[in-house]
Amino acid sequence: LSKARAVAINSDTPKACLIEAWDNDGTAEALEKEENKGFTDENETAGSALSMSLGSSQKKYNSSWFTQFTVLSHRSLKNSRSAIFTPLNIVKSVALGIMSGLLWFQMPYTELTVVDRSSFFFFTMTFWVFDAMFGALFAFPSERAIIFKERASGAYRLSAYFMAKTLSEAPTRLILPLVYMIIAYWMVGANPSFVVFLATTGITLMSVMSGESIGLLIGAMVLDAEKALVVMVVISLCLMVAGGFYVSNVPSFLVWLQYLSPFKYSYDASLPLVFDRDMPCDGSGVLDNVCGGEDTGYATPDEIIDFLGATGSVGFNVGMLFVLIMVPRLFAFWALKRQRGGERS
Repeated sequence: LSKARAVAINSDTPKACLIEAWDNDGTAEALEKEENKGFTDENETAGSALSMSLGSSQKKYNSSWFTQFTVLSHRSLKNSRSAIFTPLNIVKSVALGIMSGLLWFQMPYTELTVVDRSSFFFFTMTFWVFDAMFGALFAFPSERAIIFKERASGAYRLSAYFMAKTLSEAPTRLILPLVYMIIAYWMVGANPSFVVFLATTGITLMSVMSGESIGLLIGAMVLDAEKALVVMVVISLCLMVAGGFYVSNVPSFLVWLQYLSPFKYSYDASLPLVFDRDMPCDGSGVLDNVCGGEDTGYATPDEIIDFLGATGSVGFNVGMLFVLIMVPRLFAFWALKRQRGGERS
C-alpha cells in the first residue's frame, strides 16, 4: 500500500489526486483535533485560574475578627481619650460638681427639701444623658468617609468596627459623670448611706450609657452631621419633657414617649433609693396632703414617692435602662450596615 501511495503521489493521475485529497483531509482533521484539544486545555487552565481567583476572593479578610476588634479598639480608645477625656472636660466635670453641690448644699432631710432633693437627681440625669447623646451623635458621621473607604477595601468587618467603637469609648465617657457624682453627691448630702451613693451613681452611669445608645442610633441613621443634630435636638427634648418631671399629665396620645425616655427610668430608679426612710414634717406645706401643714408627724417613703409621681420599682427601672442600652445599639448596627448594603459584612 505504501508503494502504491508513493507511486500515486508522483503521478498526476486522477486516482493520485483523490488519494492526495484524502490524505489532506485526514491531516486537517488531525490538526483540528489537536487545535480543539489545545483550546480545551486553555479553557481548563483559565477556568482553574478563575476558580482559584474566586476562591481567594471568597476569603474576605486577612485577619480574624478578634484581631480586627483589638486593633480597632486600640485606635478608638486612643481617639476617644484625646476627644473626650481631655483636661478641659475634667475641669468641666469638677466645676459642675462643685456648683451643683453649692446650689443644693447639705439639704436637711425634711418636708421642705423634698422637691429640691428630687430636682438634683433629675438635673444630674438630664445633663449627663444629654452630654452622652450629643457626644455619641457624631461618632459615625465624623468617620463616615473613613468607614466607607476602609470597608470598601475589606479592611475589617463592620461588626468588629462597631463593637470596638462602642465599647472602647465607654470607659472614657463614664469617668466624667463619675467625677461629678463623687463631688456633688456628698456636698448635697443626698443620702448618708454609702450603698445608696454607689447605687445612684450606678444608675447615673447606666443613664449615660442609654443616652449614648440613642445618640449612636441617630448618628447611624442620619450620617449627615447637620441633619443628625436637628433630629437629635427634637428627640432628646421630647424624651426629657416626657420624663415626668416637667409634665405630670402627659396627653394620652403621647404617653408612649415616656416609655422610651432614659430620663424617666433613671429618675424613677433613684428616688426610692434616696427617700428610703420616713421624712419629718416641718409645717412648710410641701407635703400638705400627708402632713396637713403640721410640723409634727412623718411622711413615709411610699407617700413621698407617690407625691413625686415616680412609678415602678428600682429593679424594673434599672432593667428598662439596660434595655435602652442594648436595643438602640442593635438598631444602630443595622442602620449602619444598611448605609452600604453592597459592602462586606
